[in-house]
Amino acid sequence: MLAPLSFRQAGLDDALCISGLATQVFLDTYANHGMRPDLAEEALNVYAPKEFRQRLAEPDRVLLLAEQNGHLQGFAEIRPSSEAPLAQLVQGYELVRLYVQRHAQRQGIGQALLEHAEHLTRDRGASCLWLSAWAENHSALAFYQTQGYAVVGNRTYEFGGNAYANQLLSKAC
Repeated sequence: MLAPLSFRQAGLDDALCISGLATQVFLDTYANHGMRPDLAEEALNVYAPKEFRQRLAEPDRVLLLAEQNGHLQGFAEIRPSSEAPLAQLVQGYELVRLYVQRHAQRQGIGQALLEHAEHLTRDRGASCLWLSAWAENHSALAFYQTQGYAVVGNRTYEFGGNAYANQLLSKAC
């Protein structure tokens, strides 16, 4: 029998495991047709342990961890909307990423992390929680919509000379 999940805020010592999980989930999602230089560079740079240590050192950014038997299963990263793409999102918090390992998906981990992020966002007085999701990640888009998030716009995410269409979703706090 599996131990129950535990949830906590990440500390600097968690950067290495967060980096490994983030890299794995990113590549599972975006490199679904194989590896390209832009994907490899994004994974190795944006998801490097030193990058997560820097994020964890930011006082307004929070990373919430879901663990089972001492193993990281997923995490949610939130921050105030300092660079919101729409005026209606400025007073909210951004869900920067919500990553759950593929083997742990559809077990309620993502939903529980999202609920923790929503509570924390609400406790901090934000107007909403919003996110940007890749337009081709149909399962993620469906997940957020079943959790009460509405599509409020579009944007692109660019790296390695390629632009990826994203949808903006938001939920009032």
